[in-house]
Amino acid sequence: MANYGLTDNGFVIKRLDTILDEIHEELSDGFGIDTRISKPSFLDVLVTTFAGQIANLWEVAQDSYYAKYPSSATGVSLDNAIQYGGIRRERAARTIYPLHCKGVDGTIVRMHTPVATDTNPETRLYAVNDFEISRSKFNSCRLKVVAVENASYSITINGREYIYTNNSNDKVALINGIANSLNNSDFNASIDGDGVIITDKLSGRNSNLVLSSNLTTDYVVTIANFETEQYGKVQLPNNVITKLVDNIAGFSSVTNRLKPVYGRETQTDIELRQAYIAKSALRSDTMIDSVISEILNSVRGIETVSGFENDTDFINDRQMPPHSIEFVVEGGDDSDIANAILRKKAGGIQTYGSVVVNVPGKYGDSIPIKFNRPTYIYVWLKIVLHCKRSSLPDNYKKMVSSLIVENNKKISTGKSLLIQTLIESLYEAIPGLTYVDIQSAYSDDLSHVPNGSDYIAKNVIVNTRQKIILGEDRIEVSCDENL
Repeated sequence: MANYGLTDNGFVIKRLDTILDEIHEELSDGFGIDTRISKPSFLDVLVTTFAGQIANLWEVAQDSYYAKYPSSATGVSLDNAIQYGGIRRERAARTIYPLHCKGVDGTIVRMHTPVATDTNPETRLYAVNDFEISRSKFNSCRLKVVAVENASYSITINGREYIYTNNSNDKVALINGIANSLNNSDFNASIDGDGVIITDKLSGRNSNLVLSSNLTTDYVVTIANFETEQYGKVQLPNNVITKLVDNIAGFSSVTNRLKPVYGRETQTDIELRQAYIAKSALRSDTMIDSVISEILNSVRGIETVSGFENDTDFINDRQMPPHSIEFVVEGGDDSDIANAILRKKAGGIQTYGSVVVNVPGKYGDSIPIKFNRPTYIYVWLKIVLHCKRSSLPDNYKKMVSSLIVENNKKISTGKSLLIQTLIESLYEAIPGLTYVDIQSAYSDDLSHVPNGSDYIAKNVIVNTRQKIILGEDRIEVSCDENL
């Protein structure tokens, strides 16, 4: 095996000093004199010049060699290397919000139609596709009577028909009769003046509505997808997307009530290498790894996934039934996640979790797929820095809280918050510290306001179904010069 180039130890580069020595050695043998005795000389300058070019070619060869492996490649070379494993870099994506769009039945809303938040500054979103506000895709609507007559009034929802037969000219009795006939456990019916409001109990579902000719709709609410103008994870509170930027006849209002599918920035090289390891398990013989990999590969907006299996004949400590699997998934659409689980799970294995999605089977049946979402544990911190106040910058409170959040923003589901890991980063970033005192309080309720007795100098330990959430607004920083 050669000493340079491809060797048992990988690629070994031949450096400039070695190249110069080899060239001078061969020239000396050929000329019969030592070409290195006289420096500088015409020959020495000439040799050094083209030897430098040869050394550059060795570096190019080395870069080409390392560009073939995901662990050492960067940029486009990394993209090319991971393609052999069927993996692609995740590009920047916008956050998609499913919005409840209210309007007249049959109103067409074109792609890229803008809506906006009522916040300052506003955030704009645009319709992902053309869609129709229609009774064939309704989440709620208001029915009204076309004519009061002695006839049957028919309402069909998702193929199930409800009929009320009217025998009087009393419109109030007719409205009450229509509302009472809608004894569907999936929908609520309420009287609104001279109309009936039908609302789906599932706020994220569109259903099909068919009416007899003596009934019509006053308005219909259809759920449609809108994407943010900017790329990345855009978080907005519920009911703030309310502004219609363009005046579209028949499109009267809009709001956000559902959880979005978050976007992302373009995947960095480090993130891509980590994802490559997880996604390459797609070909794994282990079912849990294969399902996790399928979720990561096929579902947009996934942040973290963890999986567990109970291969015993008994209920285990996680309360999982015998021969079942459980996945704790953060991010992504419920239906997409359920479909990914069904594609890779073995037949006869149960799924476990509080989120249930009925996935259509190959033969017209409905297969319930279950999984869990992480429970968020919100953490409050009190940080006391012991040092000379004069040694700290004026913005030390902001600097400390930002540092803590930045270093821990990648806390994954099931990972506990260890106080010592926070202290280490503070000592590295802030000179002059003699001691750091950190106390923590936590709750699964974001609206909770901890009191003094809630704060203790203790790690925040979570289980595999919980995720810690840190925020700068929940970190209190102070300085104590008495130690």
